[in-house]
Amino acid sequence: MNSLDLALVVIIGLAAWGGWKKGLFVEVASLIGVVAGVFGAIYFSGYAGNWLENSVDWEQKYINLSAFAITFLVIVVAVQMAGKMLTKIADFAAIGILNKLLGAAFGGLKMVFIVSVALMWFNDWGMSGFILSEERKEESVLYAQIEPIAPAILPDLIEDAKEIIDETKEDLRLNEEN
Repeated sequence: MNSLDLALVVIIGLAAWGGWKKGLFVEVASLIGVVAGVFGAIYFSGYAGNWLENSVDWEQKYINLSAFAITFLVIVVAVQMAGKMLTKIADFAAIGILNKLLGAAFGGLKMVFIVSVALMWFNDWGMSGFILSEERKEESVLYAQIEPIAPAILPDLIEDAKEIIDETKEDLRLNEEN
């Protein structure tokens, strides 16, 4: 184990500790909230946009941006509240310790994925050698285990997200023209 492994263990350990404190329901709700918030804002911000058009006298681009932000925040907050409510129910049902154990596992795994995404970006941008020497990566026990996770999972998701973003941009352009 080298300093890279130690840093990874600390980062993942802190995330697991945070997952322990929050519990599985809140950990999952935070992840679902962000994902659902983005997709919900992409598909449903038109409702908030219509309301804003009738309520304020702003340029269309500000209305679109504000509508996206409002929709995103409403969805994230609603999902977070649901997660906290489920945690209260779990505590009441005496499965609080299981919720905490699974929260720690989920928090740690979520951080492993986030670190893998960061490593993927550093490698893709050619910054990996600048930040981490090849020697340090080769000596690391955890680097070889964590680095390939995101590239294995993300390619299909990235392509799907690009398609959705392109469609949304086109819809926004059409709305601005009207």
